[in-house]
Amino acid sequence: MATLPLAELPPPLGVSIRDFASISPKERPAVGDKVAKLERKIFPSSESFDYDIELKKKNIGVILAFKEFDSETLIAYLVYQRMKRIVWLHKLCVVESERQKGIGRCLIHALYRQMKSRGGESIQLWVDEHRKPARALYDSCGFQQVELRSDYYAAGRAGLKMQLSIVR
Repeated sequence: MATLPLAELPPPLGVSIRDFASISPKERPAVGDKVAKLERKIFPSSESFDYDIELKKKNIGVILAFKEFDSETLIAYLVYQRMKRIVWLHKLCVVESERQKGIGRCLIHALYRQMKSRGGESIQLWVDEHRKPARALYDSCGFQQVELRSDYYAAGRAGLKMQLSIVR
């Protein structure tokens, strides 16, 4: 099955994609709280970020997915860090009821387009080898495994480093 090139994927119907930087400074703390709340619900506490600190860093970015026409209902987010021409995808989270609808893929595509316009060379990430849905998503977006590190996440939990080259 052929897939759309990364730069051409529209958001799924009923979903609105926004960059955290486009949100008014006055509204950012409330949105940051929503991200933190969703993260606590989805990820183990050992993997959580302190968004009060992270969102103030100049090289940290967040791309958000809301229910269309409902800017209060956050359904997914992607956190990344820019380091010169490489971007590290740190977190990708989609609420369980919205999974398998293309939202995660859409967030990755939004990051790809953004980094392509800024001269980025690649998007890189680490993923637990046992997180099969996440690995399938990254594979479907064109990420390639470039490294394997045993016990990266914990004893018996290897990490896979994956990379997506940004095509000019």
